[in-house]
Amino acid sequence: MRISSSSYSSFYCVLLLLPACIAASPPQVAVAPPATSTTMTPTKNSPLQKVQAVVPPIGTTVSSTDNSPTTYAFMKRPSADSGMRYSSNDWFITLLATPTSYILRRIGSHFLFNLMISIAVAYASIRYPDINLSIPMVGHNLLGSSLGLLLSYRTNSAYARFWEARGYWTQCKSTCRNLATMMQSYISHHSPKSAEKFLVYLAAYPLALMHLCLGGHAILSEQVQKLIPQPAYPEQFYESPSLPAILLGRELHNLLRQAADESPTSQRHLVEAKHLCECSHMVDSLISSMSSCEKILRTPVPWTYSRHTSRFLTLWMGTLPFALVGTVKPFMIVAVVAATSFCMFGIEELGHLIEQPYLGDPLGSDDMFVAGRMENGKLTDLMERGQKTRPYDIGIPVCSLAVQIRKEVQLIASIGGKKH
Repeated sequence: MRISSSSYSSFYCVLLLLPACIAASPPQVAVAPPATSTTMTPTKNSPLQKVQAVVPPIGTTVSSTDNSPTTYAFMKRPSADSGMRYSSNDWFITLLATPTSYILRRIGSHFLFNLMISIAVAYASIRYPDINLSIPMVGHNLLGSSLGLLLSYRTNSAYARFWEARGYWTQCKSTCRNLATMMQSYISHHSPKSAEKFLVYLAAYPLALMHLCLGGHAILSEQVQKLIPQPAYPEQFYESPSLPAILLGRELHNLLRQAADESPTSQRHLVEAKHLCECSHMVDSLISSMSSCEKILRTPVPWTYSRHTSRFLTLWMGTLPFALVGTVKPFMIVAVVAATSFCMFGIEELGHLIEQPYLGDPLGSDDMFVAGRMENGKLTDLMERGQKTRPYDIGIPVCSLAVQIRKEVQLIASIGGKKH
């Protein structure tokens, strides 16, 4: 029995739609555990209470019936802290998902342009066989290695920026850990009020850094904005995305000075003065991380390099159908050009996507991360790309990282509060 091509097409469509059907199934909901769970609850005077007042806990939302918190057991998107890796066993699903590829959508116009050229050349070679459309293949052979070097350098430089940007967030996370630990272990004994307030501002700092990395397009909540000294003109928050982080850094330094004034022994106790000095240096490190993130955000790969690579690739791919005339059959010209265009343009687009590593990923019901500024009725590119892709697909999920740092500061605050 012979299987028709339509059967193959139907089978392919079923396999292609199967992951989408599974993803569209309603998420399972599990009610949050009662008070007997191992989740830490803040004590009455714990600094965690004020830290949690700034941002609601992630992963919870308000029920529409009894206003009780509901925890989603299965997220719609993979968590950024799950450590997921691509496996070679995923090749088949990845192949089936090619028509829905984000890269393919980004290179669609360039891909279709070269596909139309190949179709026109293939049709002309069949319709007018007396006209010689072929060009020597030697030009493509000579320039192919140079084009490969250009594309590889483009993607390598973009990945270096991606890894460097991730390192700055790692530095911020490490500094926040150390600051919160030192504040609870040493400073809170002598200056409890200043230490408690310091933790509140420290928990808000990653959110201000997120605001900077997204170019000021993430809308901060009113609770966080209340912690930041308001400038004379509110529009400066968006004209200068680094302003919230700068002002929070200044407030952290002011709180360290207040801690020294609050403590009766800071002037004569050398160990206490040393701890305050170390905390001041770590606040400086946070501000340095902010400046480094701003460098990545505002300094692109030189445009001349990108433009020349794009022109080179367009010229090379645009003349490829003519070089294939007489080498392969006419209908194979279209297939070869389509496959080559997808691979070559995809490599180029990878460099463009990873070059700007910061993405505004949505985080469930946490409105301060889902909301973003609209321009001409649309989300900005950084926010839109973050919502259309999974964490670490094409960039760093800075919203998830900000939440992780904030939660660790909360945890350290709760442990310190319970010990005292």
